[in-house]
Amino acid sequence: MRRFIQPIIFNFPLFLISILLFGGMDVLYHQHLFNENDTISILMALGEIVLFSYLVCVCSYLLREVHIKVLFYVILFIVYIVNFYLRNAFTTDISPKVMLLLFETNAKEVSGFFKTYFMTTAMYKTIFVLVVLIGMTVIGEVFRKRIAQWVGKPIGRWILTTVLLLGIIGGASAISRYYHLLRCRDSYQAERWLMDIPFRKRMPMPNLCYSLQAIRLSGQDMYVMINATKESLKDVTCEESDSLNIILVIGESYNKYHAGLYGYYLDTTPCQSKEEERGNLYAFTNVKAPHNATSTVIKNVLCCNDVHEGEKWYDFPYFPSIFKKAGYDVWFWDNQYKWDPDAAWAFTLNSILFNEEIQEITYNAINTSGADYDAGLIENFELEKKKDMGSRNLIIFHLGGQHFLAKNQYPQDDRYEVFSAKDIKDTASYLNHESRQRIAEYANATRYNDEVIGRVIDLVRNTNALVIYFPDHGEEVYDYRDFYGRQFLGESQISDQLIKYQIEIPFTVWCSDKWKMSHEEEWKRIGEAIDRPFSTDIICHLMFRLAGIKTKQYKATRDLFSPEYQPSTKEYDMLSL
Repeated sequence: MRRFIQPIIFNFPLFLISILLFGGMDVLYHQHLFNENDTISILMALGEIVLFSYLVCVCSYLLREVHIKVLFYVILFIVYIVNFYLRNAFTTDISPKVMLLLFETNAKEVSGFFKTYFMTTAMYKTIFVLVVLIGMTVIGEVFRKRIAQWVGKPIGRWILTTVLLLGIIGGASAISRYYHLLRCRDSYQAERWLMDIPFRKRMPMPNLCYSLQAIRLSGQDMYVMINATKESLKDVTCEESDSLNIILVIGESYNKYHAGLYGYYLDTTPCQSKEEERGNLYAFTNVKAPHNATSTVIKNVLCCNDVHEGEKWYDFPYFPSIFKKAGYDVWFWDNQYKWDPDAAWAFTLNSILFNEEIQEITYNAINTSGADYDAGLIENFELEKKKDMGSRNLIIFHLGGQHFLAKNQYPQDDRYEVFSAKDIKDTASYLNHESRQRIAEYANATRYNDEVIGRVIDLVRNTNALVIYFPDHGEEVYDYRDFYGRQFLGESQISDQLIKYQIEIPFTVWCSDKWKMSHEEEWKRIGEAIDRPFSTDIICHLMFRLAGIKTKQYKATRDLFSPEYQPSTKEYDMLSL
């Protein structure tokens, strides 16, 4: 065993500093602050840190070159200090977005950054930690031989042997995990890889490795999708000559069993229920999302693939680009793109929605800022762009919806705080006052979301118009267990109840009186489809026909409103999207 621990004894200062620079203390501090991980996860994190620190020492020991050791120190210091600063300044770890900014930054921008951020608390903390760590490193290396004599004594060897064995056991899965990252075929798999690591926060290496791989894979995915999109634009025509406004509203985290429109006992959808009573709105009963993660859903919704057929989103065109080619003005207003922009899901989604080439061939305009609440997003579009709309328009609104925590998604005043814990009638034994209050807040957010949909409808009420609404996915709200939110999907978790509350979603279609008068038969056919099984990843097909667009991408068998529609009988692997 002495041979195995000799690299540590020889390079003990490097071993100790490496543990710190790989995030040993930071992981424990994060756990102290937030208590996010169980004991096993923390031990795995520390095991991975010890194992990687040992491997650094082995390399340095075998090569026995001073400049190699210095190189290890420089790399580890740079990665750690960057991550430490990001955590303290922007509450994020190293991310793909940060890496791209670093790659694209020139000397002038670096100078401007330091002028802006140098005299800040985060920078002071970073400099202090850097000085302390460098001081420890210098002292350790100056007295390295003496330290080696101390730790090389029997008791020191036993302690190091125990630490190394724990590191090997705790970090045994680390090598395999990083190998799987290298084997990821697309950006979703890389995103999933990172999100499956419970202890990733404040650990520089997992975030750095993911970021580099995600940038590579996202570029690869985008290249394929953009080429598919450009190829599809060669055969697009439009038969619609009348003015037409189609608005696609994509909500967020909407549990349809908490919607009055679908029988919930609280009146959470007064606007849509009123439109249904007038005969201008259909609420579809058998619609599912392709996944329960926003980035995965949106990519599959906005491209022309069918997940039931095993088709990958990046192999197919971005369907709003086809609308633009067909002569429609396309407007994209997103109230999420600045939410946590350094998160894995945000990077993989925003790199598609706001890719420069996609913007050029797709949108007339996108919003440049978000709103505190979704109604502000609609007001922003109405004030800034409604006057610029042409005769035919596709408008896409991506809302904040009822995202966790729901109470943050509506204004905190009496007008919107309609429901409270006392209004919740559920008698489940696991509910207490706090969980009942959260259910009530979710009901308030759902009612506010309904008002936002009403404002969208009012934008085009007096025109020839259609509004299609659905959320990206559902959300559990203490429906059958003591749980609120969603979870990363694993084989053992995908149950009928999870599907019901996290995957089943509301889906509504509204038409203006003007459109209804001139499309009576079409409106009747739409109503006949309300109970058909459907998945939102194939939404483009019904939209192409409603818009009068002729394209090879259109398939009548995937068009929910077509007499030729064929519900898919194939199961798909939700974990492989």
